[in-house]
Amino acid sequence: MAAMSEMNLVIEELRTAANALISVADSLAQMYSTPEETEAELLQERKPLKLEDVRDILRVKCEMGFAADIKQMILDLGAKSLKDVNPSDYEPLVRAVQALGTGGDDDA
Repeated sequence: MAAMSEMNLVIEELRTAANALISVADSLAQMYSTPEETEAELLQERKPLKLEDVRDILRVKCEMGFAADIKQMILDLGAKSLKDVNPSDYEPLVRAVQALGTGGDDDA
């Protein structure tokens, strides 16, 4: 039973790493493409974001030192924490978070 529990943890870590890589790839694509191209690509290729996806993306940026900025963005949406954010706000939140540190925000 312990082996299955450990395997489940490894699988979850792989999923988290995959989501983090997708976030980094999206950030790089955003930095090196025009805003129109980026938005069109995101609308075509993305499935609706789930809480877990958003959490992974935000975690990566928090680890980069933007935790306070992200917390403020969540508060600005009228939520106390990420789990309280309306799913319709996931996409704009992710776009704003991905812009942190890229020169497309006030903190860069």
